[in-house]
Amino acid sequence: MRIGELGRRAGVGVSTLRAWERRFNLLVPDRSSGRQRLYSEEDLRRVSAVRRLVAEGLTLPAAVARVSTAGSDASPVGEAEAMVLHQILQAADDGIWVSREGRTRFVNRKMAELMRCSIDELLARSVTDFIEPESLPLVRERGELGRAGVHQRYEIELRRPDGSRFLSEITTSPMHDEAGRYEGAVAVVRDVTARDAAETDARFRAALLDAVGQAVAAARPDGSVVYVNAAAERLFGWRASDVIGKNGLALFPAPQASEEALQIHSTLVSGKPYAGRMRLVRRDGTEFVAQMTAAPVFSKQDELIGVMALFTDLTETTGLYDDLQSRELQLETVALLGMHVLRRTAGGGLSPDSIVTEALDAIRRVLGMDHATLMEFAPGGAELVTRAASPQSEQRFSVPAGSRSLAGYTALARKVVLVRDASTDRRFDRCSDEASWAPAAAVAAPVFGTSGVRGVLIAEKSTAQTFDQSAVHFMQSMANVIGVALQ
Repeated sequence: MRIGELGRRAGVGVSTLRAWERRFNLLVPDRSSGRQRLYSEEDLRRVSAVRRLVAEGLTLPAAVARVSTAGSDASPVGEAEAMVLHQILQAADDGIWVSREGRTRFVNRKMAELMRCSIDELLARSVTDFIEPESLPLVRERGELGRAGVHQRYEIELRRPDGSRFLSEITTSPMHDEAGRYEGAVAVVRDVTARDAAETDARFRAALLDAVGQAVAAARPDGSVVYVNAAAERLFGWRASDVIGKNGLALFPAPQASEEALQIHSTLVSGKPYAGRMRLVRRDGTEFVAQMTAAPVFSKQDELIGVMALFTDLTETTGLYDDLQSRELQLETVALLGMHVLRRTAGGGLSPDSIVTEALDAIRRVLGMDHATLMEFAPGGAELVTRAASPQSEQRFSVPAGSRSLAGYTALARKVVLVRDASTDRRFDRCSDEASWAPAAAVAAPVFGTSGVRGVLIAEKSTAQTFDQSAVHFMQSMANVIGVALQ
């Protein structure tokens, strides 16, 4: 056959065949009567064998030598298995680098790609040529560990022949011969530059979120927490390590808001954002109201991968709003009772006892107290006796006047007296007029008549409480209304 047909059947270019013939004497063609080269089927088999061996990873000179020595069909014992292994190594996605005493014994194509050079260049140069000088002590230390039989994984920066560098993750394993002697090390090399950059970006984003003053939390679609920032730790009282992996739907919403939380979660996993107020609970069990702004998070393939929420504590804002509402209610209550007193003086409206009852009930509701009581001086002025109470009671109690009781002390002081914690207050002996009732906090105001203080208005609570100035004004205003009603 002519050289063109040989090339067509073997899948090799004519110029390549002529180069192989000229350089390696791979082909010895016959001559026709016209002095044209003619090639045989054996030539075709030899060319095909060389092409196959090169494809399997041998260099061209090694492939030609193999075919010249063993023929196109023959293979030494174990050669087939070795070739299969060679093909596997060449097909690996990671770089394979086999070395001994600082010299490269084998590298695969992927390793050459990572180093941006040829296999021959890697084989010709020392391993240390690709290591930064400052990293050589570490490499030598790793080498000693490898000789001791230690399998290792570490990261190191490698230097390419063109001067560029990349961060690599290297997993090394020692190799031994049949007698157990150290034969070198095989390293699996992976370029982790992109991964390191991604991790750096992730740490940077986490640092940004930690620097945000508002609480941020992220969870998978099933509700399991994957991230909380430092502000969220402070807001909820949990450390990040305590909540990662736990169900945020069971952890953060207040018990009475659990159904609402499930509805909000359904909105988010359906792909819609949410913004609104929600009642939450801290680790210590205290509840608070927060403004929550949440949104679903999607992958580049538009698949839902999680949800992220930002929380703003509204405790202070809510407290101010509640205080404003409370003061408005206090003013409204005083105004309504004052209107009844004016009607009374004009000859109509509620009776004095009805006004007192309404006043006591209003005080208890508006200030959130447990008891409200009106006490008046008994004839002689030695005692103060219960005139009315809320809740209503048929029993009437008396306390001594003067500093031996809260009521007597208030009458002497002629101003509102606050008891924030009865267990530590030493201004008088008794806080309540009831022997069976031991309040922890109270506020009392004098009720004035035409001849001076005629009684004391008292509101009591079973738990310690801090009273603001509005409570002082409210109690004195209500006491004044009662004083006018009793004229």
